[in-house]
Amino acid sequence: MYYPWWYVPGLTAPMLIAIIAVVHIFVSHYAVGGGILIALENQFAVKTNDKLYRDYWHHHAQFFVLLTVAFGAITGVGIWWTIALASPLATEMLIRTFVFGWAIEWVFFIVEIVAAFLMYYFWTRLPEKTHIVIAWIYALAAWISLVLITGITAFMLDSRGLFANWDETGNFWHAFFNVQFLPQTIIRTGASILLASLYVFLHAAWTFRNVNVANNSVNSELFNKIVQRMSRPLIFGIVTVLLGVVWWFVLLSPNVLLIMERSVLLNILLTLFFGLCGLITLLIILGPILNPRSINLGFAVCLFIFGLTALGSAEFIREAVRKPWIVDQVVLGNQIYANEVAERQTTGFLRPSHWQQRPTEKIQLGGMVFMYHCNNCHATNHGLSAVGPLLYGESKEKITETIKNLNRPTLSMPPWSGTDEELDALAEFLLTIRPEK
Repeated sequence: MYYPWWYVPGLTAPMLIAIIAVVHIFVSHYAVGGGILIALENQFAVKTNDKLYRDYWHHHAQFFVLLTVAFGAITGVGIWWTIALASPLATEMLIRTFVFGWAIEWVFFIVEIVAAFLMYYFWTRLPEKTHIVIAWIYALAAWISLVLITGITAFMLDSRGLFANWDETGNFWHAFFNVQFLPQTIIRTGASILLASLYVFLHAAWTFRNVNVANNSVNSELFNKIVQRMSRPLIFGIVTVLLGVVWWFVLLSPNVLLIMERSVLLNILLTLFFGLCGLITLLIILGPILNPRSINLGFAVCLFIFGLTALGSAEFIREAVRKPWIVDQVVLGNQIYANEVAERQTTGFLRPSHWQQRPTEKIQLGGMVFMYHCNNCHATNHGLSAVGPLLYGESKEKITETIKNLNRPTLSMPPWSGTDEELDALAEFLLTIRPEK
């Protein structure tokens, strides 16, 4: 093999990637939507000459910069670190295909970081109009970064191009403008606005947690204003996300739809997503829109948790329906190119490398085959998607037949990509982790 495997006991490498990626998304989407809200509300405060409202957004900007620039950057690097170890072939393929897009994204990322610090540290030192321009530069740079990354992640789900098939052209633009690019851009834009509004609710509720909203104090009036102003982007975010999700479903390939229909977990998560979107909409209407004075810290925390859960469920579904691919129709989950399967079935799945020799002992060989062919999704005896418990009571013949037809019953596993010798060795290894009767 050209790359070593990465073994994460129990948790598995893909789940570690998922955890880091979802945490990053919770922050990165806030970085985009929060930038848009800060620019809009700062402009509104200047236009209406509302110094107290503008001061609140200055205070919020401190929380915003600390969370998005510091923590967001760390988790972003964490994604690169984990995908490079868990899926080196896919990472290499994406870099080679989208190096131009990533270069552009890094330019806008630098603009985003510089603008964020200028926006916060020079909030009271720059003329108001100049400060608003900087805020909009940040918001635009952050949104363009989202669009560029979305084109790449959407391609991983569906490599079909809007204008031509990627495999026929090998062109960056055909890969970037894939069939899922537009709906996913709409979803992520709406999710950014929605999530940012929830962050503002939470921050404002914490900031004014000791204010008696029943009186007419300055702080209570300011809090009510924040609540009322944020109800609009919340509704906009939910409507935009739902429209994008419907479009996303319409464009899914038949195979992906079949995988979704066959999965009980994905159906549960899909129901949870739409249910939470409806619940959030109802709470916004009953709370911020009709009765803003009823909002407190507990309400804001619940709304925030519902929003994170809905977004997390959607992200899990998006990632799950991509199987058995790491990159749709290009790189399989067993870390080989799709067009290599037939060759590997003849010449062998394992390839010689300078860092590790092919074992001669059958069980050791089977263990190495497992690590390359299966470890990217499955634990051995204990952990997520552990293979061992699934083999209880199975004979070697049954295990061998199952491996030969990996992609037949589930549709979410790559086809067997090795020789008969490697198949026999893998079956022998699996017998060693099979629970005894």
